[in-house]
Amino acid sequence: MPRFLIDETADAILHTLADALDLVDFGVVLLTPELRARFINRRCVEIWRVPSELLQSGPSFRVLLEHAARGGLYPVSEQDLPGYLDEREGVVRAGSVAPTQIDLNDGRRMLFRCIACPDGGRILTYADISQEVRRAAHDVEERIGAELRFSNETLENQAAHLATLAEAADEHAYRAETARLLLEREVAERRALESKLRVLATTDSLTGSLNRAAFLDAGQSRLMEAREQHGDLALLMIDVDHFKAVNDRFGHAGGDATLRHLVSTLRAGIRENDLLGRLGGEEFAVILSGANAHTATRIAERLRIATHDDRIEHAGRLISITISIGLAISQPTDTSIEQLLGRADTALYRAKREGRNRLSREEAIVAA
Repeated sequence: MPRFLIDETADAILHTLADALDLVDFGVVLLTPELRARFINRRCVEIWRVPSELLQSGPSFRVLLEHAARGGLYPVSEQDLPGYLDEREGVVRAGSVAPTQIDLNDGRRMLFRCIACPDGGRILTYADISQEVRRAAHDVEERIGAELRFSNETLENQAAHLATLAEAADEHAYRAETARLLLEREVAERRALESKLRVLATTDSLTGSLNRAAFLDAGQSRLMEAREQHGDLALLMIDVDHFKAVNDRFGHAGGDATLRHLVSTLRAGIRENDLLGRLGGEEFAVILSGANAHTATRIAERLRIATHDDRIEHAGRLISITISIGLAISQPTDTSIEQLLGRADTALYRAKREGRNRLSREEAIVAA
């Protein structure tokens, strides 16, 4: 039982607790035994983007979840939404849930937990751990890299020492050789592990292209190089037209196959030194180092036409897609890759508005 050190009325305590829960930086939802919302704190209202009129209706957990999903918060299609809601509601109704990570459409990662109350109600918490996950992954990679380098040096020195001892006697030589081979294998395995961790930290697991963080880091470096050398640099923003229709018609497996095939097509149409990354969902970007407006336009049109003319075979059926492309050229005033990305994104939306399956260049290029 909680103990309060100051003698106050129950109403005063409840108001104080509610005000305190509104100040925390993680979402809190209290549900009745029938899974209707009893209390939602400010942070959870922000996460779910719940309008005041919906709050006033005393919504159920399912209604809140459906509102968030239809608003694009969760990576679930309209077709899969009923099953998704049934599953999430069933998990909460079953009782307490250990901390579980949930990925959102905008790239954030939430730590979700459900606690069953003695009266049959539920306490739900949602904590944004996106920065902690990225920081932990970075720290782990650096620590493992340092440990591997130290271990490799130590193991190589030990192997050399054992090889010297092997010359003393045949029996010692045999044992030393065996140990040396084991050590060399461990060194190779650790180097392979270091390489694998580096790939996992920078690669999109579905398509094999650079993930968003790695693409932005590499793109920033390319932009700084272009500024220092007074060179050209172009950025293409690429979005699959009507991709939701692909998922609806061919399922998520068909959508995934389409994205993987698109990446293969894009790689075949760009140069070896160009950067290709997946920014999220069906949106991709390409950095073209040393490319002026004319060269970038030629490459972008080549990618658009190749995608339009291609067909993707999946489960005995053919899938056809088109892409819209926004093109931006770096300017001497650009200090951040996000500036270039923003102008390319604006051009991309213009291509969408003008009918899709087309290339749109930023207004500065058109004016020139």
